[in-house]
Amino acid sequence: MTGLFLVLYVGYVLLAAYAPDFMAEPVFGHINVGLLLGISQFVSTLLITTLYVRFATRKIDPEVDEIRKTAAGGQQ
Repeated sequence: MTGLFLVLYVGYVLLAAYAPDFMAEPVFGHINVGLLLGISQFVSTLLITTLYVRFATRKIDPEVDEIRKTAAGGQQ
């Protein structure tokens, strides 16, 4: 997920720096490709965060709880 996010982010920055004509291409009305890609940065961040929280709740948190029980001598 980190790699995917970095590719999306660096791709956006590189497009903004080296392909301004592409980024300025209108999609509809005053909405252009750059604006849509910029908004997609927020959407992808929210999606990646949501997926990680779900993963952590299902996989990591139960293991941490088990470690805490073991460290406390089975009492908690």
